[in-house]
Amino acid sequence: MIMFYIGPSSSGKDTFYKYTIKNFKLNEIILYTTRPIREGEKEGINYHYISKEKMDFMDKNGMLIERRDYNTKYGIWSYATSICNIDKLNNYLTLNTWDGYKSFNDKMKDEKLVPVYFELDQKVRLERALKRESKEKNPKYNEVERRFKADLKDYRKELIELYKPYIIDNNGTIEETKKQIDDLMEKKLIKKRTC
Repeated sequence: MIMFYIGPSSSGKDTFYKYTIKNFKLNEIILYTTRPIREGEKEGINYHYISKEKMDFMDKNGMLIERRDYNTKYGIWSYATSICNIDKLNNYLTLNTWDGYKSFNDKMKDEKLVPVYFELDQKVRLERALKRESKEKNPKYNEVERRFKADLKDYRKELIELYKPYIIDNNGTIEETKKQIDDLMEKKLIKKRTC
Protein backbone atom coordinates (compact mmCIF):
# COMPACT_ATOMS: atom_id res chain seq x y z
CA MET A 1 0.00 0.00 0.00
CA ILE A 2 1.12 3.54 -0.72
CA MET A 3 -0.52 6.35 1.27
CA PHE A 4 -0.31 9.87 -0.13
CA TYR A 5 -0.40 13.01 2.03
CA ILE A 6 -1.72 15.69 -0.28
CA GLY A 7 -2.58 19.32 0.33
CA PRO A 8 -1.69 22.87 -0.55
CA SER A 9 1.39 24.58 0.84
CA SER A 10 1.29 25.20 4.60
CA SER A 11 -1.70 22.88 5.11
CA GLY A 12 0.18 20.91 7.78
CA LYS A 13 0.92 17.82 5.70
CA ASP A 14 4.70 18.00 6.36
CA THR A 15 4.20 18.21 10.13
CA PHE A 16 1.80 15.27 10.20
CA TYR A 17 3.92 13.30 7.74
CA LYS A 18 6.71 13.42 10.35
CA TYR A 19 4.24 12.42 13.08
CA THR A 20 2.94 9.48 11.01
CA ILE A 21 6.39 8.19 10.02
CA LYS A 22 7.57 8.41 13.63
CA ASN A 23 4.54 6.67 15.11
CA PHE A 24 3.42 4.09 12.53
CA LYS A 25 5.02 1.27 10.58
CA LEU A 26 5.23 2.98 7.19
CA ASN A 27 8.26 3.48 4.99
CA GLU A 28 9.14 6.81 3.43
CA ILE A 29 9.42 7.48 -0.28
CA ILE A 30 12.04 10.21 -0.51
CA LEU A 31 11.38 12.43 -3.52
CA TYR A 32 14.04 13.86 -5.80
CA THR A 33 14.20 17.61 -6.41
CA THR A 34 16.28 20.11 -8.33
CA ARG A 35 15.32 22.97 -6.01
CA PRO A 36 18.00 24.31 -3.67
CA ILE A 37 18.21 22.81 -0.23
CA ARG A 38 16.60 24.99 2.46
CA GLU A 39 18.13 25.83 5.79
CA GLY A 40 17.57 22.92 8.19
CA GLU A 41 16.93 20.35 5.44
CA LYS A 42 19.15 17.30 4.93
CA GLU A 43 20.03 15.26 1.85
CA GLY A 44 18.24 11.91 1.85
CA ILE A 45 15.96 12.97 4.69
CA ASN A 46 13.81 15.74 3.20
CA TYR A 47 14.63 15.08 -0.47
CA HIS A 48 17.38 13.80 -2.71
CA TYR A 49 18.77 17.09 -4.10
CA ILE A 50 20.01 16.52 -7.64
CA SER A 51 20.91 18.51 -10.73
CA LYS A 52 18.53 19.13 -13.63
CA GLU A 53 20.80 16.94 -15.77
CA LYS A 54 20.48 13.98 -13.42
CA MET A 55 16.70 14.48 -13.21
CA ASP A 56 16.48 14.52 -17.02
CA PHE A 57 18.62 11.35 -17.21
CA MET A 58 16.37 9.50 -14.77
CA ASP A 59 13.28 10.66 -16.66
CA LYS A 60 14.67 9.64 -20.07
CA ASN A 61 15.65 6.19 -18.78
CA GLY A 62 12.25 5.29 -17.29
CA MET A 63 13.35 5.57 -13.68
CA LEU A 64 10.58 8.01 -12.66
CA ILE A 65 6.97 7.28 -11.76
CA GLU A 66 6.10 10.95 -11.85
CA ARG A 67 7.75 14.31 -12.32
CA ARG A 68 6.49 17.82 -11.71
CA ASP A 69 8.19 20.95 -13.01
CA TYR A 70 7.38 24.33 -11.46
CA ASN A 71 8.31 27.63 -13.08
CA THR A 72 9.36 29.65 -10.03
CA LYS A 73 10.81 33.12 -9.83
CA TYR A 74 14.17 31.35 -9.33
CA GLY A 75 13.91 29.11 -12.39
CA ILE A 76 12.41 25.67 -13.01
CA TRP A 77 12.29 23.45 -9.92
CA SER A 78 11.49 19.78 -10.50
CA TYR A 79 10.20 17.15 -8.07
CA ALA A 80 9.98 13.43 -8.89
CA THR A 81 9.43 9.95 -7.50
CA SER A 82 11.68 7.13 -8.63
CA ILE A 83 10.44 3.58 -9.20
CA CYS A 84 13.74 2.44 -7.67
CA ASN A 85 12.55 3.51 -4.20
CA ILE A 86 9.51 1.20 -3.98
CA ASP A 87 9.33 -2.45 -2.91
CA LYS A 88 5.77 -3.77 -3.35
CA LEU A 89 6.04 -5.86 -0.16
CA ASN A 90 6.13 -2.77 2.07
CA ASN A 91 3.69 -0.02 3.08
CA TYR A 92 4.73 3.54 2.24
CA LEU A 93 3.81 7.12 2.98
CA THR A 94 4.68 9.94 0.60
CA LEU A 95 4.06 13.67 0.32
CA ASN A 96 2.65 14.40 -3.10
CA THR A 97 0.22 16.33 -5.31
CA TRP A 98 -2.87 15.32 -7.25
CA ASP A 99 -0.78 15.17 -10.43
CA GLY A 100 1.66 12.84 -8.68
CA TYR A 101 -1.18 10.69 -7.38
CA LYS A 102 -2.62 10.43 -10.91
CA SER A 103 0.78 9.34 -12.28
CA PHE A 104 1.01 6.60 -9.64
CA ASN A 105 -2.54 5.53 -10.53
CA ASP A 106 -1.60 5.35 -14.21
CA LYS A 107 1.71 3.48 -13.72
CA MET A 108 1.04 1.30 -10.65
CA LYS A 109 -2.52 0.07 -11.19
CA ASP A 110 -1.91 -3.14 -9.22
CA GLU A 111 -0.76 -1.24 -6.10
CA LYS A 112 -3.24 -0.15 -3.39
CA LEU A 113 -3.12 3.67 -3.30
CA VAL A 114 -4.68 5.69 -0.46
CA PRO A 115 -4.99 9.49 -0.93
CA VAL A 116 -5.25 11.63 2.23
CA TYR A 117 -6.07 15.32 1.80
CA PHE A 118 -5.19 17.97 4.40
CA GLU A 119 -7.81 20.70 4.57
CA LEU A 120 -7.13 24.08 6.21
CA ASP A 121 -8.65 27.55 6.10
CA GLN A 122 -6.88 29.75 3.49
CA LYS A 123 -6.22 32.61 5.92
CA VAL A 124 -4.56 30.28 8.43
CA ARG A 125 -2.47 28.71 5.65
CA LEU A 126 -1.22 32.11 4.53
CA GLU A 127 -0.34 33.14 8.09
CA ARG A 128 1.60 29.88 8.59
CA ALA A 129 3.44 30.26 5.27
CA LEU A 130 4.52 33.82 6.03
CA LYS A 131 5.64 32.86 9.54
CA ARG A 132 7.68 29.91 8.19
CA GLU A 133 9.28 32.02 5.45
CA SER A 134 10.17 34.81 7.88
CA LYS A 135 12.45 32.34 9.71
CA GLU A 136 14.60 31.82 6.59
CA LYS A 137 17.93 33.64 6.27
CA ASN A 138 16.79 35.11 2.93
CA PRO A 139 12.97 35.03 2.93
CA LYS A 140 11.37 34.52 -0.48
CA TYR A 141 7.94 36.07 0.03
CA ASN A 142 7.32 36.23 -3.71
CA GLU A 143 7.64 32.42 -3.77
CA VAL A 144 4.96 32.19 -1.06
CA GLU A 145 2.72 34.31 -3.29
CA ARG A 146 3.44 32.11 -6.33
CA ARG A 147 2.69 28.92 -4.38
CA PHE A 148 -0.64 30.28 -3.13
CA LYS A 149 -1.70 31.26 -6.65
CA ALA A 150 -0.68 27.84 -7.98
CA ASP A 151 -2.54 26.12 -5.13
CA LEU A 152 -5.84 27.61 -6.31
CA LYS A 153 -5.49 25.56 -9.49
CA ASP A 154 -3.64 22.51 -8.17
CA TYR A 155 -5.98 21.83 -5.23
CA ARG A 156 -9.38 22.85 -6.54
CA LYS A 157 -12.51 21.13 -5.20
CA GLU A 158 -13.17 19.18 -8.43
CA LEU A 159 -10.01 17.15 -7.80
CA ILE A 160 -11.16 16.25 -4.28
CA GLU A 161 -14.47 15.10 -5.77
CA LEU A 162 -12.65 13.13 -8.50
CA TYR A 163 -10.16 11.27 -6.27
CA LYS A 164 -12.33 10.96 -3.13
CA PRO A 165 -9.51 11.08 -0.55
CA TYR A 166 -9.74 10.66 3.18
CA ILE A 167 -10.09 14.23 4.48
CA ILE A 168 -8.02 15.37 7.45
CA ASP A 169 -9.50 18.58 8.88
CA ASN A 170 -6.50 20.51 10.19
CA ASN A 171 -8.47 23.54 11.41
CA GLY A 172 -8.48 22.35 15.02
CA THR A 173 -5.72 21.59 17.48
CA ILE A 174 -2.68 19.45 16.76
CA GLU A 175 -4.11 16.77 19.06
CA GLU A 176 -7.40 16.72 17.13
CA THR A 177 -5.52 16.25 13.86
CA LYS A 178 -3.35 13.49 15.35
CA LYS A 179 -6.52 11.71 16.50
CA GLN A 180 -7.88 11.77 12.94
CA ILE A 181 -4.61 10.29 11.66
CA ASP A 182 -4.61 7.62 14.39
CA ASP A 183 -8.18 6.66 13.43
CA LEU A 184 -7.26 6.48 9.73
CA MET A 185 -4.24 4.26 10.43
CA GLU A 186 -6.39 1.94 12.53
CA LYS A 187 -8.86 1.64 9.60
CA LYS A 188 -5.97 0.82 7.26
CA LEU A 189 -4.56 -1.71 9.76
CA ILE A 190 -1.29 0.18 10.09
CA LYS A 191 0.07 -0.61 13.53
CA LYS A 192 1.70 1.89 15.87
CA ARG A 193 5.36 1.44 16.57
CA THR A 194 6.10 -0.21 19.90
CA CYS A 195 9.48 1.43 20.43
